[in-house]
Amino acid sequence: MQIGSLFPSSVALAKKMTDSLSWENINEAAELGAGTGVITKEIIRSMQPGTKLHVFEKDEEMRRKLYSQFPEISVYEDARDILRSINKSEGTLDAVFSGLPFANFTSNMRLEIVEEVYRSLRPGGVLIAFQYTTQMKKTFQHYFKTVDISFVPKNFPPAFVYICEK
Repeated sequence: MQIGSLFPSSVALAKKMTDSLSWENINEAAELGAGTGVITKEIIRSMQPGTKLHVFEKDEEMRRKLYSQFPEISVYEDARDILRSINKSEGTLDAVFSGLPFANFTSNMRLEIVEEVYRSLRPGGVLIAFQYTTQMKKTFQHYFKTVDISFVPKNFPPAFVYICEK
């Protein structure tokens, strides 16, 4: 239930998630459900010097691999505790990237995570999430000012990328 796909995300999906941002305006970001680090690698490649990245991954083995692959980042366990984990107050993150498999979670867990993401973002901050369905559209629209969805066929399985602005 914690892993969303048996296959790592494609580079095409990672680029779609990172290419739409003005990276000069991103000082602090988080990634939720980093898995094998494909998107993490693209985020780090895109970041400006001095940008801080916080990575969340529930699976202990994957967390260890992420930390060893990217020793410059902070790695945490629970995406429901973003603000407490990074020792920040509400509204401090410029961007949150998510590869969390929301379809695998209970509705309460989905809402807990979306609310935590919303609280962690500054006004104008963005959530960029990929999903394999459009199931999260109404939930994201309930919380965010704008929700744009695009389709990435060059991923297995093909994915939808949500860009949600606070």
